[in-house]
Amino acid sequence: MKQWQALVLPLALTSLMYAGSLFLKSLLLFDFWRQYAFFGGGLSFDSFKCALARFIDWLSAISSNVLTWRNYVVAPLTEELVFRACMIPILLCGGFKPYSAMILCPVFFSLAHLNHFMEIYTKQNYRIMQAAMVIGLQLGYTVIFGSFASFLFIRTGHLAAPIVAHIFCNFMGLPVLYSPRSGIVSLASIMGLVGFLWLLFPITGPGLYNDRIDNCSCWQGYCSWREQIRISYM
Repeated sequence: MKQWQALVLPLALTSLMYAGSLFLKSLLLFDFWRQYAFFGGGLSFDSFKCALARFIDWLSAISSNVLTWRNYVVAPLTEELVFRACMIPILLCGGFKPYSAMILCPVFFSLAHLNHFMEIYTKQNYRIMQAAMVIGLQLGYTVIFGSFASFLFIRTGHLAAPIVAHIFCNFMGLPVLYSPRSGIVSLASIMGLVGFLWLLFPITGPGLYNDRIDNCSCWQGYCSWREQIRISYM
């Protein structure tokens, strides 16, 4: 089993969907750095040390926050263990095809987030329709991400692949598709989407993540994704 590929390649693939968000964050970081340098008397080693100290203070603050650990550590680990590591092998062993497992798991995964409705409705004082719209958007997003995470797990055979994608998506939130600040953000989003679709199958090829055993590179025993789909329709 190849470990580093399961961490680096799925993360790089997922980041393509956030090309616009990453570009916008880079612009904001550059503006902050430029303003900080302007009011601080220009770029210098002292200004760099001050900026680094502020970054360390920010990192310390979020690392001591319970919600940070829940959103970026506990939730990705537990949800991927349940909905990918446990549920997908059971579905596959029960006779479901890979694409069927990719549909069923995200549905269960999204329904597990219905508890957020009461949290939004009671604690944030949203109206019922507003809370329903927010939860509907969240459920739609979790279905899409759940399908992608299931795809990563089925293709790579590594639980680390959907976990790193889950952590990254939780950190980034919804992808930014447009910003009035710069039209280049939309261009970056489109280019990222094209790159994501182009590399989706090549970068998740089972041979990249698993040593070939018995002339079969797929972890669950299917020698070819295309062949398995062809057989299922016979």
